[in-house]
Amino acid sequence: MVKPVAFVVVSLVVLVALWIYFKPQHPELQAQEGAGTAGLTAPAATGTPAGARSAEAGSASVLDDVFELSIKGGKLRSGPEVFQVRQGERVTLNIRSDSRDELHLHGYDLHAQLGPGETTSLQFTADRSGRFGIELHKAHSELGALEVYPQ
Repeated sequence: MVKPVAFVVVSLVVLVALWIYFKPQHPELQAQEGAGTAGLTAPAATGTPAGARSAEAGSASVLDDVFELSIKGGKLRSGPEVFQVRQGERVTLNIRSDSRDELHLHGYDLHAQLGPGETTSLQFTADRSGRFGIELHKAHSELGALEVYPQ
């Protein structure tokens, strides 16, 4: 009788520890926690390029987040690896690739056909919160992730 109870207790402790370790952090908290880290500022913590948001802070209108990606040889060469946005914001990914491939945003089940030397835009509203992988299908490579935080 002691072994099953001990097993359940240990399992619960492990699950709680894993949940605490893997739960998403809000960008504001990351910026506050990392304030003592050299070079870390709030815009860098969000992964949003300067000037990418089109609405002013505190405005009732929906914000636009625009991210520029450059892919070469099936790998991300420029642009953030993690895109952090708030739920309800409009997101635009402008992707430039050196080869033909298909970009897939998991969780949203969105696809973009990429052509060599062409810039392809993928636009959507971030209506689901969580962390969603972004990959290239032909190259079988993970480019990064979209993190959508609740409002």
